[in-house]
Amino acid sequence: MTHQLSGSISHTARNRILSVDVLRGCAMVLVIIQHAYLSVNFQSIPSLLDFFIWKITGIAAVAFVAISGMMYSYFLYTRPDWQTAYRRYTGRAAFLLLAAHPVINVVSYYFNAADKQYPSGYVEFLDLIVLNFPITDTIAFCLLASPVLVVITGHMRRAAVISAMLLLAVFIRASMFPVDLHWAIFKELTFGGLGEPKVFWFPLIPWLAIFLSGSFAGYALACHKKGTMEVSAMVNMINKGGLFLAVCGAVLVLGYKLLKMTKGSTWNHNIFLAIYPGQTTTLLPVYLAALALLFAVFLKEMDISGRYNRLFWLLSVFGRTSLFTFVLQFAVVESVPALLGLKGTLGLVGFIVLFVTGAILTWLLAYLYGRWRGWISDKDYEICVNVARARIPYA
Repeated sequence: MTHQLSGSISHTARNRILSVDVLRGCAMVLVIIQHAYLSVNFQSIPSLLDFFIWKITGIAAVAFVAISGMMYSYFLYTRPDWQTAYRRYTGRAAFLLLAAHPVINVVSYYFNAADKQYPSGYVEFLDLIVLNFPITDTIAFCLLASPVLVVITGHMRRAAVISAMLLLAVFIRASMFPVDLHWAIFKELTFGGLGEPKVFWFPLIPWLAIFLSGSFAGYALACHKKGTMEVSAMVNMINKGGLFLAVCGAVLVLGYKLLKMTKGSTWNHNIFLAIYPGQTTTLLPVYLAALALLFAVFLKEMDISGRYNRLFWLLSVFGRTSLFTFVLQFAVVESVPALLGLKGTLGLVGFIVLFVTGAILTWLLAYLYGRWRGWISDKDYEICVNVARARIPYA
């Protein structure tokens, strides 16, 4: 049966990593939820629900960066000459900086400009188009800076470097407050600051650490590609890593709570701001654990059990067109509502309607774009089902 199926499957389709497409698609759904939520009137949302929505969707950016790191390291590990892959992704980094940066800022312009006043059109253009730095800029930096740490350093040393980056970022945020404006901006660019950022939402050092965290799963995928690791062993390794991260995250969050209760009135308040559970601090291991465990589930379902359903396929369309989807959703769920005067006005029902309609419209446009680019073929769902079934041992 495997032989019959494989005869009708193209080489490109056979070598796709179905589980990665679906995982990336899940991340894009969370991005759409989070950005649709930005149009609500926060006063109308129950505080507990608001807290959970922010914390749950906070995994979206972590997933976007960690999955990028996973796939980048996968290509570095599987190419005979990693320098060739690096040169290819240097062009990708340039594309993100020179093309994605202005396009994202243009399509999100009406949302970002709503309720703001500028002394001149030049200042407005500088603030909203030039000096607004999306997460793709940080990913571009990671593409350029990470190969040495991925290819040359061993796993334990890389884990130590990742931990050191995250701890250093917390220490500098909590203890260093430059008076000079240029040094303050440099600190926010590299390590981040306390409270809402003035310019840089995604500081380079902690997000590079998140990018590098994906390299461990990328290495496992590369070993499987080379035939040196079975899928079951890869799933077992990722599950163990996810459970370890979950325990670390639980300990860190609980430790933060205990410190806050016992030392909150005596310790410097900046320390608690710096370690408050978030994307790059004590909540990060929980986010990475959720990603790892979900990825293991997808690997088991598709690569071991050979099960591939319609929901997986719907998510994979977002996954295969992730950059296009990411750019497009800024226009669909941010700028269009802002143009209609809805920013800051929606209640819970309005938020749900915006998310559902925005997700459907974004999916349809992503599907059409994927068909146009040749990434999504005719009878694509049937092909994906056959790819999954063809990978079942002894099918």
